[in-house]
Amino acid sequence: MLNIWRLKLLVQFQTLGTMQKVSEIMHTSIATVSQQLSLLEQDTNIKLFEKVGRKVQLTYEGHELVKKVRPVLNQLEDIEHALHDTTDEIQGTVRIAAFTSVLERVIVPVVAKLSRLYPKLHIRLTEMEPDVSIPAIDAYQFDLAVVAYSEKPHLLEQSHRKVTKIGHDRLMVLVSEQHPLAQQSAVNIKALQQENWVLEPAGTYLCDYTKKLCRDSGFEPNVAHVVQSYLSMHAMIAENLAIGILPHLAVINSISGVKVLQIEPPATRNIYLVSLKKTTTTRAMRLVAETLAHLSLDQQA
Repeated sequence: MLNIWRLKLLVQFQTLGTMQKVSEIMHTSIATVSQQLSLLEQDTNIKLFEKVGRKVQLTYEGHELVKKVRPVLNQLEDIEHALHDTTDEIQGTVRIAAFTSVLERVIVPVVAKLSRLYPKLHIRLTEMEPDVSIPAIDAYQFDLAVVAYSEKPHLLEQSHRKVTKIGHDRLMVLVSEQHPLAQQSAVNIKALQQENWVLEPAGTYLCDYTKKLCRDSGFEPNVAHVVQSYLSMHAMIAENLAIGILPHLAVINSISGVKVLQIEPPATRNIYLVSLKKTTTTRAMRLVAETLAHLSLDQQA
């Protein structure tokens, strides 16, 4: 009999593309993933992987096996859900991945309320950015993902996913209260051409989108500082070392010395709830999904 764990690793490898990403999602070592997939090749007596340059890829036979395995794993998950959904009481486990700011400001309070109302409902939260959580959803690691996209939402809308827009979050310019712009309530990006900027590392969503806003206005931002956290960004802005852009949900209101300005014309990111269409929807899943889908996130922006 084929090992279910190894089959799940195979499906995840097709979705994620590398053994390193599979190991990160599964919280295990790359060596363990590699060993288990090698054992799966022995179990099936099929060559599942091949090297292409420095990369390891699935063979045609490997892709064909995944096609056969996915529905079987779905059925096993269906059975597991059914075993835990036999009473009138809402119960079971729902796994949610959500990006940092919406997790802290929105998801945590909602989950706390649901947990008080339904003691046998177990919601597992993971802080995760969209570029990681979407592949993790596809690899069956989560039941729901809350993600933010500023453009190209069609990239989310694959045939195997259910995507529901649950609101939007307006981007804001943050300046020091000592800054001349602090006297204004709104600002056009073009007026920020001579400013020093603090950004997240290159390649991150917010850094790339901030640069795009500046380039669309005809200039390249002068990046004076690079930080990993929103807290560090706030601290630098409060001391008038730079200005920055953050989504409204990520603004830390408790930090003094920072003035928040609206961007004119408005720049927003849309927030979506994502799940897999083929995943069985238990009452627990429906409850959590419907609660999140009916949040008034637009009021947060």
